Amino acid sequence: MDFLVLSPPVCPPSEPPSGAFILASALSGHGYDTGFFDLSLEFYHRHLQRHASSPGLARALDYLRNNPVYDPMDHRTAAGVIHRALKLYAREHTGWTLTAMDLLPPAPVHQPLKLTAMLDNDDPFLEMWHDIIPALMENHRPKRVLVSVAYLSQLTAAISLVRYLTRHGILHTVGGSLIRSLHATGEGLHLLRSVIPRMDVSNGASLIAGQTDRDFLNRLAYPRILCEHLYLSGRPILPLTLSTGCYWSGCRFCPDKDMKYIQIRTPAFEQFMASIPADVMTRAPVIHLLDSAMPKNRLRAFMPIAQSHGIQFYGFARPEKRFSDGSFLRDLSQSGCLMLQLGVESGNDSLLSRFNKGIHPDDARRVLNGAADAGIRTYVYLLFGLPGETEREREDTRMLISHAIDAVDFLNLSIFNLPKYCELNEQASEFDIDIDAYAESNQAIELYRPFRVRGTDESPRKAAREFIANRFSSDEQIRLAILRTPKWFRAAHLALMKVPGRNSYGVDIP
Repeated sequence: MDFLVLSPPVCPPSEPPSGAFILASALSGHGYDTGFFDLSLEFYHRHLQRHASSPGLARALDYLRNNPVYDPMDHRTAAGVIHRALKLYAREHTGWTLTAMDLLPPAPVHQPLKLTAMLDNDDPFLEMWHDIIPALMENHRPKRVLVSVAYLSQLTAAISLVRYLTRHGILHTVGGSLIRSLHATGEGLHLLRSVIPRMDVSNGASLIAGQTDRDFLNRLAYPRILCEHLYLSGRPILPLTLSTGCYWSGCRFCPDKDMKYIQIRTPAFEQFMASIPADVMTRAPVIHLLDSAMPKNRLRAFMPIAQSHGIQFYGFARPEKRFSDGSFLRDLSQSGCLMLQLGVESGNDSLLSRFNKGIHPDDARRVLNGAADAGIRTYVYLLFGLPGETEREREDTRMLISHAIDAVDFLNLSIFNLPKYCELNEQASEFDIDIDAYAESNQAIELYRPFRVRGTDESPRKAAREFIANRFSSDEQIRLAILRTPKWFRAAHLALMKVPGRNSYGVDIP
């Protein structure tokens, strides 16, 4: 085997971790024998197996693994049962917290040196490494091991894994979106390098001689999946990307404005679809399009390929005018789009303009209604707590959602974080922002920074939380949309959720 891609715990167990899967797919597409092992899925499986007698757990796992369509209430019950079982991790490992989305150690998760010191005394991952890594190395003899770290929730296990690989003389390289973000727009990469010395900040192109970032993802094929366990999803969710970067790239607080925008060429989509194994196809897979914002022209190229292979999909879109065309949304639906994750963000045009979002509430309303009319599920992302945000602006957001509620299936309510490096930082005085520092910031990796609006002692984040808890959630229809949205399993499961008036699945699943 040329490459073995490993993804440390934890990532949500509902689908393959996107960055690691795409890396393995690109290497496979370029003709390299590439294996992919999701250590996070193994981690969850082992924990749940140890607690197999937990009340209702077997039934909940069966429901999530074997139902191609989820009922919102039944799903809520199953997810709750699994979450109760995951909470038992704290009994085995004092001070740790495990959920279906996160793993928090009893040490500051942003401080690599303290995490390493903690692992010196108690490393809960070692047993799993001993059970799995030697067998992988003996059975597949990879020339190179690649460790992909996308989330902060993976950092503790990643440090442990790197230490294990190093002690056993296994050649490895660590990369992934967390590493690239720290390199490009964060702080503290040197701290991470002190405990993870072999890091690569490219998107994987550097692994192939003469390959560029722009061309690396233009050849994609399904990798060899080495982990035998099923994800907690009724249909396989397969990550794929139409582009990297963002075609808008204009938001004042975007940390990735300088990231190159690269469109993936159409033959890569066809190559990937044709390479999906027959046993995966029999389970009616769903494509998760990973784009920061799906570009309409790439969607147009992708739609007939998805339709010809009978594969449905979902992804994130900006609710801008070009998406409000009713005929386009109908075509999108007919080609297999199950859900749009829509970055509506705010219902106030002045606030959206101040931060150069490039969208308008009227267009967002038209996209919401058009998508719902076309049978596409809508997962609406809202952002509260922006610097200078007023009660009136927050109220406009509530009114937008209230008036369009029949077209709103699910809600993601986010509180603004100020990226460490972005245009808004450079314009802090213009926006009356006072930037603070975290305690022990010289010992921590940082992607965000604390802030206050000048003349106040508090961040607008607090006012935003109070508004969401009181005014926003007091609307009965909005509250129902919030309740419909799972806390622990998000987009992958929402695309499979039964919603009256939205697309059926149109496939026979054994």
